[in-house]
Amino acid sequence: MFFRLLLLSFLIVVVSQAQTQKVEILAEKLTREGSVVHAQGSVVLYSDRYIITADEAYYDHESGELELIGDITIMQEGSLFTRSDHVKINMKNDSGNLKPMFAFASASKMWLRCSVAEFDSKQYIAKSSILSSCDVQDPDWKIGFSTGRYARQEQFLHTYNTIFYIADIPVFYLPYFAFSTDRRRRTGLLHPKISYGSNEGLYFMQPIYFAPQVNWDFQINPQIRVDRGVGLHGLFRFVDSPYSLGEISLGGFREKQEYVQSNDLKYDKHYGYRIKYDRSRLFSGHFEDSVEDGLWIDFNYLNNIDYLNTIDNSQKSYDSLVQSSFNYYLKRDLDYLGLYAKYFIDTSKESNDDTVQEIPTLHYHRFTNSILADNIFYSIDYKTTNFTSKDGLKAVTHQVNAPISIHFSFLDDFLHFKFTENFYLAKVDYEKSIKKGGGHVVQNHHRISLHTELVKPYENFFHTIYLGFDYTIPGSSKKSDGFKELEKDRDLDEFDSLLLNTKENISLKLVEFFYNQDGKKLIGHTLRQTILMGGLSEDEYRYKDLSNGIHLYFNNNLTLNNLLNYSHEFSRFSKFQTSINWKVEDYSANFIHTYQKNRDEKIDNYLTFSIDTHFVRNYTLFAGINYDIEHNFFKSWQAGWTMQKKCWDYRLVYREELEPNSSTRGSINKRGIYLTFNLYPLGGVSYDFIQEREQGG
Repeated sequence: MFFRLLLLSFLIVVVSQAQTQKVEILAEKLTREGSVVHAQGSVVLYSDRYIITADEAYYDHESGELELIGDITIMQEGSLFTRSDHVKINMKNDSGNLKPMFAFASASKMWLRCSVAEFDSKQYIAKSSILSSCDVQDPDWKIGFSTGRYARQEQFLHTYNTIFYIADIPVFYLPYFAFSTDRRRRTGLLHPKISYGSNEGLYFMQPIYFAPQVNWDFQINPQIRVDRGVGLHGLFRFVDSPYSLGEISLGGFREKQEYVQSNDLKYDKHYGYRIKYDRSRLFSGHFEDSVEDGLWIDFNYLNNIDYLNTIDNSQKSYDSLVQSSFNYYLKRDLDYLGLYAKYFIDTSKESNDDTVQEIPTLHYHRFTNSILADNIFYSIDYKTTNFTSKDGLKAVTHQVNAPISIHFSFLDDFLHFKFTENFYLAKVDYEKSIKKGGGHVVQNHHRISLHTELVKPYENFFHTIYLGFDYTIPGSSKKSDGFKELEKDRDLDEFDSLLLNTKENISLKLVEFFYNQDGKKLIGHTLRQTILMGGLSEDEYRYKDLSNGIHLYFNNNLTLNNLLNYSHEFSRFSKFQTSINWKVEDYSANFIHTYQKNRDEKIDNYLTFSIDTHFVRNYTLFAGINYDIEHNFFKSWQAGWTMQKKCWDYRLVYREELEPNSSTRGSINKRGIYLTFNLYPLGGVSYDFIQEREQGG
């Protein structure tokens, strides 16, 4: 036994020192004849590139030839695993062959089986092969090919005379097919998008992806809509610090004149761009840890709404008013400083000369803090905004709000009292503008608040209740003559934020919850009522809407919510909203119904509903609607299913929706079948069969 161990150690050292690629062999039995080492029984071989197990091995440490026999497993650099019965490898030039070979790439979860494979330091060449990422014994899909070439460094597989199978049924043939088994970012083609629309004809997009550097990449999306036109869009993404990310997208689409005329479009070209940037620690990294800051930029430009419609063919949800934003903040302890800007493009207008922009807004806020005593608190909020438009509107506003409050508790914390004095100042100046003038207002109001919070345990449940009372009393209000004149102009929307119009009122609030013995919610209830006091204007009513909200938590799977607002003025319900959320095992559903009627008798009455089930293994069936009950039409609805397995999935949906566009009609009704098909990790394709018609047609 001692002699065997000594011989084993000697052979390991000899083999290790004899080669550029270090080799170590362990086995139950080791013998040596000349330069050849013969290993038998539970053979384990280590080298710089491989970890190998086999039943038997012959290794010539002079020539570097290694022959492996029986139950062979090879792990190459921790990413590629192979199984074979007979293998020959030259350890000097890293070449050889395997008969037969079963290979598994851990990164992509792909496997390959072939009768014989040859390899060198750069590639594997496999003959008469099958590959898939599904179950090995009975794969749902597989790819067969006569010859395959796998680039080891690039982790890229090229196949020739390729046949795609669903189970054992051949589906289609390609003379050449290639894909990457590496999950790292790399330059190449992404899966195409294909659809067919009755109005646009065949749609085809082929994304091209470029990844030259680890901190930036870009993508180009050329597209063609056979009966409509052609487009080109691009996306550039970058990371310029550990605390930031950004992207720039731009593109354009050119319509065919026949399509423009038949669909009554206002524009034959659609173009635009978008810049997004998110950054934290922009400057604060140079200061103490208590300082933080952040920057957010989202800038949009487009010449019309159809630019958004033609970027791709996916489902969209957006508004005709497109907003660009700039936000920067700097915060330290209790102080906050913000700089904002908003720029709007109203795509429903021929010209945006009269669209009011907010460039810039300066905001300072002092967070609530005690002053003079522990129960006296104050905060300060200051905001100045510059309003401007191309048609000559220019206005600068200033607002200051500074509440001071004092807190007391009575009867051993049974009753809590707070008195708040609010000071408010606003100033506006319309200068060099289509609307001239300006003025200021100084106001204050007082608020007295009382509330109590109680908890009482019962035999089978707990009850908590909050009762609150707020009494707001207007103080003095001094308005300059210029401010009074501007107050009469109802067309100045940017002026609305300056009008506090604080009325004397009493606000009552009740919040209560019921819990079971395990602390889980059973019932939640909220009741609010505001009553105006003193004199009223012609369009005011003393009793504001009574709001009552109930939340029923039947269990972890079912909740029912109801919001009911009652108008004392019109002796009717002004809003009624009910939502039900249900989920149990493989089923879930969401239902929301909203009915509301405003002072002008305008009615909003709509229903949204969605349901899905995983009852059938690997399948999800789903449906959803968005229905306008008042006008008796579906804003959108869809139904379909998703099948998902470890190695592939598909999604089939029928959907109808209203899509805004640049035609004189303002929207178009799109209906169609949407199919998405993915093979992991190869990617997939999308097919859309869409029919378009005029809204109301």
